[in-house]
Amino acid sequence: MPVLHENNNDLESEDFDDDDDDEPSQGLVIRRTTSYSIRPDNKLSKSSNRETLETIGVNQAIACALKSHPKAFHYTQKQLQYLPSSIKYLIKYNKLSKSSNRETLETIGVNQAIACALKSHPKAFHYTQKQLQYLPSSIKYLIKCKNIRELDLHGNQLKSLPDEIENLKSVEICNLANNHFETIPAALGKLSRLTKLLLFNNHLGDLSTSLVFSKLSNLRILNLNNNFITQLPNDIGCLVNLEILTIEHNQLIELPREIGLCIRLIELHLGFNSLTKLPLEIGYLINLTKLIIHRNNLLEIPESITNLKNSLKILDIACNSLRIFPSQFYTLQLKEFHNEHNPLIERVPIHSVQENEILTLKEICARRSMYELCNSTENVQSNLRDYLQYNTKAKEILMQCTECQLCHNYFLNTWLECVEFIDAQQIFPNMKTNTTQTTTVIPQRVLLCSYKCFNNPDHNYFGVAFV
Repeated sequence: MPVLHENNNDLESEDFDDDDDDEPSQGLVIRRTTSYSIRPDNKLSKSSNRETLETIGVNQAIACALKSHPKAFHYTQKQLQYLPSSIKYLIKYNKLSKSSNRETLETIGVNQAIACALKSHPKAFHYTQKQLQYLPSSIKYLIKCKNIRELDLHGNQLKSLPDEIENLKSVEICNLANNHFETIPAALGKLSRLTKLLLFNNHLGDLSTSLVFSKLSNLRILNLNNNFITQLPNDIGCLVNLEILTIEHNQLIELPREIGLCIRLIELHLGFNSLTKLPLEIGYLINLTKLIIHRNNLLEIPESITNLKNSLKILDIACNSLRIFPSQFYTLQLKEFHNEHNPLIERVPIHSVQENEILTLKEICARRSMYELCNSTENVQSNLRDYLQYNTKAKEILMQCTECQLCHNYFLNTWLECVEFIDAQQIFPNMKTNTTQTTTVIPQRVLLCSYKCFNNPDHNYFGVAFV
């Protein structure tokens, strides 16, 4: 089927000059003789479509009259059964302001495009770059075009959508970019087949209360770039089929934990925001191949990012406030890595005084329990496991333990943070080289259980001192 593109020249205010100097010639006559036919593949009644086309046909003729100010208005041989209320504009066209004329013509222009759609049954409806401020309710007639899969209204001045939009159940792609939307239109939540939604270059702000995403489970691509978004709704987790999410050039302070539910996510673009941290749930995105977080205020990267070692290939964390990278960071199989312009820890020896740590009772119990679970005989181990089956709280606490990277014993809340300086080219041998990137040594976090392990000479770890 053909794709309908409505690309008529924009109607400027100068087209509606009402000065006496621009009187039309006396013999000017407007004739409207175009007839419409109904395609045989239309499942709706011919009378229903004909009624719609007749009404829109009159509106189109009125639009021409408003532009040329004729002495006569002809609309003949059409078997018209009634005149629409828009005929009133002919009576007082010379009294209307230029802005009112434009508003009228914009509405009729949309109606004209809808009329063409009803004739040709396209797969896409385009009405772009018209500075349109609102959509008329006649948009509902597009429902008669059973093949429409794309609705493109970018480059206008829309702030809202009529409720009739929710009737376009067949739409899969919706482009509302470069408009004036301040919230995501609720009517979009009814378009259950929607797979691609473009809302970049609008005026979107706080989306925390939006419920639209909870109904768009088939959405695969979502572009919210260049807005004023400060917070995403928790319902973002309902986008279980989302593959590409881009929210660059906004004002995001944090990501909701529910982002971890978007397990099919392949690309996540968060550049040019105000993020200071990422949720631990980022590690649940096991299909993520591209993570872009440059130009934020990140202070650290969660340890859970190493869960993406089998999928993540491109990581851009340049221009943040990072000092150290997570332990096991070397397990990632990156092919492209950008980390320039971060205040990374440097290897500068300074004198320090070691103090023996005093462990809490909770810490001692956790370490002892983990030691027995890993090293004790079967009988003792079995008794402890049986106990944990009935004490879920104790089980949850032990699941938070971390392994010491030297002695391989487990600790809970007390550890010694160290750093290991590793060569990026060695841990990422397949990584593309960046001539502008001067950082080749990466400070990777190392967690030890005690100074006893730290004083062991069989390692190349350095203690971290903040001065």
